[in-house]
Amino acid sequence: MTQALPHYIQKAVELGVLTAEDGKIVSCDKDAIETVMGTARLIEKLQPTTTAQLDDTTDQEAIILCRVLSAPSGRARELWSDLRVGFGIGHGQTVPDNLWSSAIFRAIGSEIDRTYLGERNSAVISRESLITQYELLAAASRTVGFQDFAKTVSELSNPETMKSYGDAKSEWNVALDLLRQARVRALYKETLHMADQVSRADSKLEKNIEFLQGRAMECLGMLRGSIGQQGNFTEIVEDLFGVDGQGGFLDQLMNARTMEKPVSTGVPAFDLDMEGGIYKPSNVANGGRLFTLAGRTGGSKTQLGVQIAASAVCGGLTAGFISAELDKPAIYARIWASITHQALDQYSAVYSGKISAPPPAEKEQIAQRLMEAGGYVQSVGGKLLIEAPWGADVDTVVNTMRSMKAKNPDLRVVVLDHFHCLSRHRGSPANEAAMMEERAYKLMTAAKELDIDLIALAQMNRVGMDALSRNQPPSLDQIRGTDALAHVSHAVWIVRAETERVAEGDRTVDRSTGKLEVWHAKVRGRQAVWNSSTQAVEGIGDFIEKSVISIHHPTSTVIFDDTKAVPS
Repeated sequence: MTQALPHYIQKAVELGVLTAEDGKIVSCDKDAIETVMGTARLIEKLQPTTTAQLDDTTDQEAIILCRVLSAPSGRARELWSDLRVGFGIGHGQTVPDNLWSSAIFRAIGSEIDRTYLGERNSAVISRESLITQYELLAAASRTVGFQDFAKTVSELSNPETMKSYGDAKSEWNVALDLLRQARVRALYKETLHMADQVSRADSKLEKNIEFLQGRAMECLGMLRGSIGQQGNFTEIVEDLFGVDGQGGFLDQLMNARTMEKPVSTGVPAFDLDMEGGIYKPSNVANGGRLFTLAGRTGGSKTQLGVQIAASAVCGGLTAGFISAELDKPAIYARIWASITHQALDQYSAVYSGKISAPPPAEKEQIAQRLMEAGGYVQSVGGKLLIEAPWGADVDTVVNTMRSMKAKNPDLRVVVLDHFHCLSRHRGSPANEAAMMEERAYKLMTAAKELDIDLIALAQMNRVGMDALSRNQPPSLDQIRGTDALAHVSHAVWIVRAETERVAEGDRTVDRSTGKLEVWHAKVRGRQAVWNSSTQAVEGIGDFIEKSVISIHHPTSTVIFDDTKAVPS
């Protein structure tokens, strides 16, 4: 009895594609089979079996690119930063390829992003700039042909193209949200399809699970606005030598730029515990550090914070100043007074009181000096970002810093005035100390995430205030409310008025000298200074426990600091 063939095999025999003898396949029509396979491939392209490919996000992607490319360059950068913030893309990360569904959009999006991040010769996001920069790329670095790239960029840059999709302003936020939802849905369905295909294939299960896990995290990150924030661990030896043709840590080390002198805070006592000051973006050692400056109410904390921010921008850095206590006019007056003192000279400085309420006869002179100071800051490349979110909580502060960093990747330092003035954040513990501890950890995490030096001003408790009249050093437990802030800080400075014992009649009393003590209450690591001879930051010999400084209060500028530290 002849063995029955499976149904579809029997069909192939009946069609003449296969030849059977005694229930066995003995030959096949190769030409017919090649025709069938070719037809199957064609059908897959015309009518894909994966549902992920049927989710079309082209319109949303086009609206995003149209809106950016048809806007003035400055506005284009703001829009692109909105996209990065909206998807939760970190300051050092590129926009993921999965955001785009086609090779041409992927190439254009990549060039815009690299221009935004400063990886191209031009910082201008425009049709002309993108086409010029793409033409300069080596052929091997182009993912699509130059002609296709130039043609598509030109079409997307045309305002009429944007009009065909609707009102540019109103369509932007809708397009961002729809793109996020649609791309996540498409990636999810594509991942399910791939999982189904993998389950039928004879491949390594562990590798497949790792891939699916990574893709699932990408989907969650895109949906939650936190792309790339999970699963970024590295293996140290692989990272040292590099993998998959990518340069490793050794390559970075050998190709690293020569270290530049850190920018001073204007207070040598602070620079000492910051290992030389605030590091420039080009240096190997960057930010990611939290510092605490503590003192009593009215103890000049804000003025010292102003000094740090003003010195940073006068040194050519991008800095932020966030105040949950003062309004912007009050901050502006103090900042500009300090900048005029540092950028011009002490005789040309404009006092903060005169900036807040300028005498009619001096308005023109004050305006002229502010213009000169502003011109100086521009000439050195400094930039100061000011925000005064009234009643802000720690989450508002963190989001503000993220926005600052997204729009200004070179942001190096942020001054927060002040830690204890922030409101209770949503979902915080009922216990006051526990709430402040959570706040401290949120700030530390943000500093590391954004790779900035965050300087938080904080208040002393009653014990700390009473200790002003005593001779013993202040301690970390005198910071109000929690020791967590000191615990997570790279360094802690406690500032209090310096006093001296003087005779007053038949008794001896403590009297203020008009100067401030800066106690180096905690330093994680080392105290270090810049050595101009070796062109490097080097540690000092003996630990300095206390410094004494003087502030010129009308301009919030430190004019004296007795810190005398030399490399060991």
